[in-house]
Amino acid sequence: MASKFGLAGGIPERRVRPIWDAIDSRQFKNALKLVSSLLGKHPNSPYVLSLKALVLERMGKPDEALSVCLSAKELLHSNDSALMDDLTLSTLQNVFQRLGHSDLATSCYEHAAAKFPNNLDLMMGLFNCYVRESSFVKQQQTAIKMYKIASEERFLLWAVCSIQLQVLCGNGGEKLLLLAEGLLKKHVATHSLHEPEALLVYISLLEQQDKYGHALEILSGNLGSLLMVEVDKLRIQGRLLARTGDYKAAADVYEKILESCPDDWECLQHYLDCLLEDGPTWGNEPIENRIDAIKFADCRLSPLTDEVFNSRITRASTFVHKLQENLGNDIVRCPYLANLEIEQRKHLYGKGDEQKLMEDLIQYFFRFGHLACFTSDVEVFVQVLSSDKKMELFKKLMESSSTISLVPAKALGLSITIFKFQQLVGNMYGLTVSGLEDLAVKMVEMFCQNLPLSKDLDPQESMHGEELLSMACNVLIQ
Repeated sequence: MASKFGLAGGIPERRVRPIWDAIDSRQFKNALKLVSSLLGKHPNSPYVLSLKALVLERMGKPDEALSVCLSAKELLHSNDSALMDDLTLSTLQNVFQRLGHSDLATSCYEHAAAKFPNNLDLMMGLFNCYVRESSFVKQQQTAIKMYKIASEERFLLWAVCSIQLQVLCGNGGEKLLLLAEGLLKKHVATHSLHEPEALLVYISLLEQQDKYGHALEILSGNLGSLLMVEVDKLRIQGRLLARTGDYKAAADVYEKILESCPDDWECLQHYLDCLLEDGPTWGNEPIENRIDAIKFADCRLSPLTDEVFNSRITRASTFVHKLQENLGNDIVRCPYLANLEIEQRKHLYGKGDEQKLMEDLIQYFFRFGHLACFTSDVEVFVQVLSSDKKMELFKKLMESSSTISLVPAKALGLSITIFKFQQLVGNMYGLTVSGLEDLAVKMVEMFCQNLPLSKDLDPQESMHGEELLSMACNVLIQ
């Protein structure tokens, strides 16, 4: 490109730099003066015209900017001697996009790529234009052209991802995916793969075709060494095993992951899914004998016998207890939240105990009630309880909060949690207008009383209890 030789769009860079400095410092009038002077010396330079259009657009003159852009575009198409470099085209593309005419920028890149079919910079610019337009077919075609020119792995992956997007959007099917798989197989045979992202794309392509066994073979082969972090490899292995229906092996894999990463909540849920064989092959079957007490839309019956179900739940509880014993601090929430998830699973299958769930919620409150995330953590589990049990739980949490000895900041967090929980269980809706006003005043007073806790905080840090103000506003306008 011209810029590599001290030129920018065919113009000496020392002439262009002051213009960009003025633009960057938002001195647009000065930038316009400089670019107009430069345009007088280079009237047929598409790059200088694109700079002028950029300045005009930044000055809030879209019509003038569009007119200048169109002039630059016309020069590029009609003047064979006009320099077509990526800097000129990217500047034009920037302005056209801000003016809402991305299609015009694409046409500029299409013309340039047709004129210089082996220029990768121009073709990558064209590919990016198609990405912005979500033109998946043209993305694929352009990426394959670049791959044929350079044989680079990244271009092949762009083509494969473009094919996957076509299929996901319903514009293609099995034949397109087979084409993508064939391209990857051929590349692996001749060049292998060198980046972990390439392996992930390969596996996702196989998953998209339900070829989970083949994906497992790839993962356990030489290509699997591309994934340097063992836990990442195990996560993929567990997912693939579950999709093949080998729930026992998948559960074993997820246990290994949780032993290394005990705070991986998504992994914990997958672990329970595998233990209870709650997979996509049967999870959407019609629901019979629904338990009226459970208000979940996704309630379903277990395919397991009572004996097997109970043994699997016991295994999960034992494993979770082991995780809790191995923890060295209370920061990790997942193993403790797992008790609630297990109890909820039992409810979903008609084997739950509301009293046990309440006890687990109270224990979780003792440990993490001061955290801002407490209410969102337990919300889904609270919904399992009946209205009377929710109110009973709220009263118990109120009583428990007075017995917990905490440093002032944590005590404030505990009080905020009580307010949030009160709203969660619907207790506020029964209050009179004066009762709501008193509650809002109480929140604001609590915030004011705890202002000294924030005196040593950095100005950019959030103040302790500042959410009390928004909560008070919500109480007043509900």
